[in-house]
Amino acid sequence: MHILYGLSGCGKTEIAWEVGQAARASGVHVWWVHAGGQASIGGGMREVAAQLGAPQPRVDEAWAGRASATDLVWEMLNDAPAPWLLVLDNADWPEFLADTDRQVSDGVGWLRLPRTPRGMVVVTSRVGERSVWGAWPARHRIGPLDPADGASILLDYAGRGDGASPEEVADASELSRRLGGLPVALQAAGAYLQKVNHGPVFRGSQAIRSIRDYHDVLVHRFDEGRPYVNQRRLTEELGLAAVHSTCEMSLSLLDERGQSDARPLLVVLAFMAARPIPYGAVLNRELMSRSSLFGEISESRIRLLVDALDGLTLISRGRNPSAGPVYGYTLTLHPLVRDVVLEKQGGQDALQLRRMMIDLLDDTVRDLDPDDPDAWTGWSALAPHCAGPVLDFVRWCEKQGMPEDPLVSAAFGVIRKVSRYLLARSLPRQAQLFLEDCLAALPRAWRTRGEVVALRHEYGRCLLEQGRLTEAAQELTWVLDQRNRNRELGGDHPDTMATRHKLARCMLEQRQWKRAEANLREILAYERRRNPDDPDTLTVWHSLVRSVVGQGHLRLDEAAEEIGAVLEAWRRRPHPHPENLFARITAAKIMLLRGEPEGALLEITDLLKEYDSKHWSARAEVAQARRLRGQSLCAVGRIEEGVWELQEVLSWQEVNMGPEHAETVLTRGILAEWS
Repeated sequence: MHILYGLSGCGKTEIAWEVGQAARASGVHVWWVHAGGQASIGGGMREVAAQLGAPQPRVDEAWAGRASATDLVWEMLNDAPAPWLLVLDNADWPEFLADTDRQVSDGVGWLRLPRTPRGMVVVTSRVGERSVWGAWPARHRIGPLDPADGASILLDYAGRGDGASPEEVADASELSRRLGGLPVALQAAGAYLQKVNHGPVFRGSQAIRSIRDYHDVLVHRFDEGRPYVNQRRLTEELGLAAVHSTCEMSLSLLDERGQSDARPLLVVLAFMAARPIPYGAVLNRELMSRSSLFGEISESRIRLLVDALDGLTLISRGRNPSAGPVYGYTLTLHPLVRDVVLEKQGGQDALQLRRMMIDLLDDTVRDLDPDDPDAWTGWSALAPHCAGPVLDFVRWCEKQGMPEDPLVSAAFGVIRKVSRYLLARSLPRQAQLFLEDCLAALPRAWRTRGEVVALRHEYGRCLLEQGRLTEAAQELTWVLDQRNRNRELGGDHPDTMATRHKLARCMLEQRQWKRAEANLREILAYERRRNPDDPDTLTVWHSLVRSVVGQGHLRLDEAAEEIGAVLEAWRRRPHPHPENLFARITAAKIMLLRGEPEGALLEITDLLKEYDSKHWSARAEVAQARRLRGQSLCAVGRIEEGVWELQEVLSWQEVNMGPEHAETVLTRGILAEWS
């Protein structure tokens, strides 16, 4: 276990990268996880678990919050037969690596000491205190480069590594001293010189072509009052100043070459998260062309600007073949470059840049249905980038006294879609944390805005899906009250009806059958008038059938007829939907209750295979399906198999849902009956 710590720009990530490359060359499996946020850590570690062969149902259960994801990952890592290296990069908030209500130094969260000699963990962070990490990791302070080593990097990037004269080496050492020995600044300076020395010289040009020229302009243009950055006294502020100087020199070069629109492009990219950005999906030339920051811009021009920024090391490009051509081409900004760019975003173009970011995000996710598994590749790439720009824009509008900016609604719509995607992936705990972070960042005066109430609706759904029924009912009741008071919504509106349906779901889970039925009949009548074949209508219809089934044998014939009609309506839909499979569970339950256990067993066995094939086995209703299979096995005389199935379901529910959860109690009673 190794912690590489030091100031931004000192080369921590580069060292970790070289370690990773050497490990790969030796046959070691390497995982690289961006540790700058909870969502990125969770997503990266989920991929680690999957690649190590963790069963998909266990992965889905853990990331749905019904089991420990950290325990699962470390179980797989410690049992891995082959050597491995795990890199946690940019862990500047170590608390994100800790388990709930624990410290990272406790070693029980995402960061643990491997219990196998085949594993190693490397962490990069600006934080290096022993009190934070504990005594068990080896901590390595990464300081700035000395002038000689800095000169070597600068000359390599400038294309002069082999043929530099003694004067150039001396000048490079002095420039390295001036830039504080920061690799990120030295790379940018070297890339600048390489760029200008591999192009034409225009008559009358005052181009900076030598290391001495670059040094002198740096001194006179940016920091005449400071002879050089003392590496021993280097602070984050001085590091930012050094990188700002090199960034500005590089962008000035692009200005001189007629590529001044690279500046606003770099700002747009900096507004995104410190994660790989699927720039082909985000950078819509039509939207960018509407802004005076870019004017009419073509796709080829955007590619040219990306090439230029990459050539000057202001960005770095990557490729993820599994994400396809739209989302698989990515670029990343160094965190220090990102900080420098964002530090200057308070000028006259600030609002225009922020508005364009919301336009771009809104356009990118507009046609991505959060409930459609075919869209989840896109959501996986885009979701980490949505919260930051949206919350920055909202806070900016509130600060400038512009709460009615028309793009505010679009901004909140992006956040809501992200939460719906997480819920569709059966990740209610992650969706809950995401929404809590977003809601906590909003201005207090905006808490009852319609768009914020919509986020609270999704928050109520998160609680409902986790079985926290009392809390969910309280949250959804507040949302319903706000929507009834809203003049634009009122009681007869799709959004209001959606909240009523979730409240009725709470009643169902609490077995308040008649009360749920009365509410659901009203909601279904409304939904049928609006759109009889819409998935929302069919979902409400299924909920109604469940309320009828719960009322006993006298209404089973009615329920059987209704569920048949529901399934027929789902069959007319062009794409599979999880709610369709859930309705089939209800149909099998009705068969069993009507004394048809053979038919129920066939249906539920086939259904469980379909859940597995679609990777939906972590959905909460799958436990109900397995319990139903156990009951059906017992009913056809295969009691030993059925009891075993019921015991498995009960064990899972006690761990993941709690021993007193209503579903757990029901399973325990059924098991006692057959045992």
